[in-house]
Amino acid sequence: MASLIAGGVDCDVHPAVPHLTSLLPYLNDYWRDQVTTRGMVDLVSQSYPEKSPIVSRPDWRPETGKPGESLADMQRHVLDPFQLKLAICNPLYGVQMVFSEDMQAAFCRALNDWLAKEWLDRDPRLRGSIVIPTQSVEKAVAEIERCAQDRRFVQVLMLVMGDMPLGKRALWPIYAAAERLELPVGIHAGSAYHNPPTSVGWGSYHIEDYVGQAQAFQTQLTSLIVEGVFAKYPR
Repeated sequence: MASLIAGGVDCDVHPAVPHLTSLLPYLNDYWRDQVTTRGMVDLVSQSYPEKSPIVSRPDWRPETGKPGESLADMQRHVLDPFQLKLAICNPLYGVQMVFSEDMQAAFCRALNDWLAKEWLDRDPRLRGSIVIPTQSVEKAVAEIERCAQDRRFVQVLMLVMGDMPLGKRALWPIYAAAERLELPVGIHAGSAYHNPPTSVGWGSYHIEDYVGQAQAFQTQLTSLIVEGVFAKYPR
């Protein structure tokens, strides 16, 4: 630890939503009723299955619950020993997998509010990423504008795999909003799983999904460049 430089920024920490019911206090009556009457249990993504060894260091894995669901553990394992000035929270929870535009938007809103209340309010070193419902660009822009009022949200978070290449003009209002509000766009490994995560279909094992992420980043970078996103939105 003596070689550490105090005051660094960890740009990618992952607070875990313990359970879908954790978001119920942040949903309105209608969506709270939808979750309970439908018997919705959890939104688990194949990108980071709970039992996968890569999800957590063995010595950081809790005896019960999901890795990353405890703020005290994050403080003890990451924030304090590495003497961080700031850490940006990227909650990778399967809200983008929902097909309904309205439900996806409600879940993203609840996730962002949960992050602010349960994490950002409890440690001043934490900052947040705005999780957006890309199923609806209009609702995504509205969520960016809503969350940007809280300056602790410091970027817009998108997944590298979705329903279309990220350079497509249909998504440009998202980049326009981010530029106008001076927020960077962070693109993280992960998928909405509305389409196969490899170019040749669905695999059988997690390693196939994991390796496929690299090709997705190459594809998205190409799309952003050739579609002209960086020329249209240079900031």
